[in-house]
Amino acid sequence: MYLIKIGGQIIAIKPAILSSISRRNVRNFILVIVFVLLTIVSLQEQILGQVEADLGNHMIIEHLLFFFLGVLSVMIAERLIRFLVSSNNENSGRSKIQGISNKQIRKLVVYYWSRVLQRIFLLNSYRFIWPLIAIALIAIWHIPATFDFAILYKPAHILQHLSFVAVGVCSLMAIRCLGESFSLFVLFLLIGMMGLGGLMFTLAETKIYDVYSISSHNNAGNYMLISSIALLLVGLPTYLIHRTFLHTKSKY
Repeated sequence: MYLIKIGGQIIAIKPAILSSISRRNVRNFILVIVFVLLTIVSLQEQILGQVEADLGNHMIIEHLLFFFLGVLSVMIAERLIRFLVSSNNENSGRSKIQGISNKQIRKLVVYYWSRVLQRIFLLNSYRFIWPLIAIALIAIWHIPATFDFAILYKPAHILQHLSFVAVGVCSLMAIRCLGESFSLFVLFLLIGMMGLGGLMFTLAETKIYDVYSISSHNNAGNYMLISSIALLLVGLPTYLIHRTFLHTKSKY
């Protein structure tokens, strides 16, 4: 048992709680570092240009980059709003900045950001809107004419990147709202789609996307098949084992 003095009061904290807080802080730090690194990479036109030279790299690596940026942006936003709220409840830090205290500034930030988040998370009452938005965005940008247009015109390509960030956000929200059954459904759906899509691209003898060569289509198919097999042999068992441990833990 540790005794910590906070605001003139002595509070007893168990070692297990301190250990949990420490682990959480480490996870948050790693999350921020990964988010910053991915953001920096996403802003490097030279790196993205090299990735986009091949259809396989473009469809797997680049799209996953922006997808994970969307997922991480939600997680970072949640942690930041929690930090602001907890910081807002503290009694310290009353130094004045142009006649407004730090606490008042934090209150304003928390208030307006909370209003924005409330409007976004209000959509949770219509839970199926999240997967519908994600599916619609993926489908639109993989139509051959739209995909080619995005490659040839930079503004459309930037919009495509932002759309995949939105897909990441919507996918995370959908998984949270719709639960484990939906997560398993998505996992099986991804395995099936990547497998079938991979076969189609691997065996392709005519161009689907005019801006890429046939060999580039075949490479994309190989990447998709490898991803499908990896999800089947590694992703699915890992998810099932993880869920089993969580259920076992919750019972005891």
